[in-house]
Amino acid sequence: MESGTREKARNVLKRILTAASYDVEEVGEPLDLSAIGEEDVIVVLCSDDPETIEKFDSMTYRLRTSGDDLVCRKLLFTLDPAVQTEDCIRWGADELARYAGRAVLAEVLGESLTLDLPRPSTAFRGEPAGGAIGAPAEQESEEGPELPHLPLRVTEKRACGIAGLHGSAKCRFIPYWCYRYVSTGEREIKDRLVSFDAEGSGAVNAINGIRMDLDPGTVESGPVPFGSEIVPGRLVREDVEDQIVREVIERLTQRIRFRYEKGDAIFYEEKTLKPDRSNINVNLETVYVPVWQVRGGSKIVEVNGFTGEILSMPMDEGVELL
Repeated sequence: MESGTREKARNVLKRILTAASYDVEEVGEPLDLSAIGEEDVIVVLCSDDPETIEKFDSMTYRLRTSGDDLVCRKLLFTLDPAVQTEDCIRWGADELARYAGRAVLAEVLGESLTLDLPRPSTAFRGEPAGGAIGAPAEQESEEGPELPHLPLRVTEKRACGIAGLHGSAKCRFIPYWCYRYVSTGEREIKDRLVSFDAEGSGAVNAINGIRMDLDPGTVESGPVPFGSEIVPGRLVREDVEDQIVREVIERLTQRIRFRYEKGDAIFYEEKTLKPDRSNINVNLETVYVPVWQVRGGSKIVEVNGFTGEILSMPMDEGVELL
């Protein structure tokens, strides 16, 4: 990577991390930046050189402060798509363009940019002042179980800000039954053809049955943040499927009124047509939705960790919102 390109990339990355509320500084070779946040520290390298990248990937960096020691996460920006890494976050041109645009929008809106990065292995407890990026350390980041879930886009700090509370926050993953149904079939009556072709999708809270819109394309499968609470579901698959089928049948049921003559009399008749249960196919899978449960004194506010929306109703039956 040419020096001019590297400098431009460094400046853009600095702006992105600053927009994400990191305290960013330039550091000496071979690194480019260090970024200190509320919960983690990131070291950044901009390079296409295989040897430099390999050394960076195999190295573990620490931030040493007064009495605290934190393993840093590593962010590599490279324009070489053939580069392979094992132990660092890799960004290319697409990621740089995406987050640069989001950083500009966050600045315009006066908001903090949310980076979709893995959570740190340990909480940052030291003061930013006086820290130094140090030598390698043998420590691996911890991750929670692998689950199909909506990505956690709202940080703990941001959730507390959205809730308007100064207190603690706990990340909970709430189970939902994500469903998709397909109905087929038709009926003919008095030369009229009634179709029952339809399809749809949605999600049902597996604890309290509350519905929500959920785009299956946003679901990712992978580890959830370490220390998150995985809430068990209560509604079983069979009951949810039966409920969805009943609703589909009710929605597609049609009342047909037709007129016919018999002798000198005119008759009107009405028939109710319903789709056959056997023609309705429902696919169900469990998807987890991240929710920040923010506590401040006697108040509890729940914030959707994917959309950032404050929930008007609790995600489960064990929380009373004040």
